[in-house]
Amino acid sequence: MKRIISNNFINDLENGVLRNILKYVKSDTTLAMEIRKDGINIYYRGGSLLKIKEVEENQYNGYFDKNYIKTENNQSVVVECIPRIDNLSKANKLIDYIPKIKQQMDLWMKVEMPDGGEREYKHIVAKENNYGLIGKESDYFIGDIEYRGCLNNYLFDMIGVKWAVDNDNSENLDLALFKMYYGDKHLKTLEEVLSDLNNMIEFLYDEKSLSLLKDDLKEIYKAKTILGLLYPYEELKIGFSDKIEIVYIFGNQSNENNNLKNILIGIKNSKQYEEISKIADIKIAKSSFMGYGLYEKNMMNLDYAINML
Repeated sequence: MKRIISNNFINDLENGVLRNILKYVKSDTTLAMEIRKDGINIYYRGGSLLKIKEVEENQYNGYFDKNYIKTENNQSVVVECIPRIDNLSKANKLIDYIPKIKQQMDLWMKVEMPDGGEREYKHIVAKENNYGLIGKESDYFIGDIEYRGCLNNYLFDMIGVKWAVDNDNSENLDLALFKMYYGDKHLKTLEEVLSDLNNMIEFLYDEKSLSLLKDDLKEIYKAKTILGLLYPYEELKIGFSDKIEIVYIFGNQSNENNNLKNILIGIKNSKQYEEISKIADIKIAKSSFMGYGLYEKNMMNLDYAINML
């Protein structure tokens, strides 16, 4: 079963009819390209701005989520933006839609997510750890955001690898799975967090699904580095150790947030924590001087995080 985009798709992004789309995304720091099994998603502020799917060899359709349209002028953006993209002219026409789609998404987010929200925060964390100077120095690389893949109805907010900056060996990396809660008011109840842990336990003990996720990541990193979307910007082959980290990111939480402290205590005392600790390490990410870089030295265990609050 095909897991990610075809070699033809990659070649068209790199040197073919889609090359200007890739160039545009790489030149716009507000955009991020994620690779799916049947196409690519271009994200803006954490929302899917465009989906491009391969419909035939060297032919593509571009789609926009009509749910983002908040104005009466819904003719300004068509849902299937450009069908049968098979030449540079059609691809460039799709690029011309991007500023207009951004405007529609800005209007939607102003109404629905005035504080930016969790999805935008994911986008920023992934971008900061994958690109530029910070990406070269951080200890974690994000392979995908809002990953469903082989998970059916469950999703991880982000998936990636722990790859210490001083480690030159890419064949023995730890799998890193991320859960994010942004803002005090969006923090879930202990019951919901423990239910989420149950889903993780079920997934992690399913060797077939876990293997498929790792295979997806291998292909994603290979494709992203070929396309120049991820440092070190060359065809990267990775392998995995037996270690797994589950990293919680609690964005913009007050140090005096008793709810967060009580949830962490509840996790520590739960049977779910006892069970998942047999196969994975739970870490709490701490920011580095107000930044978004993920560094090994700033990863706390539960006891440390509880004592800090």
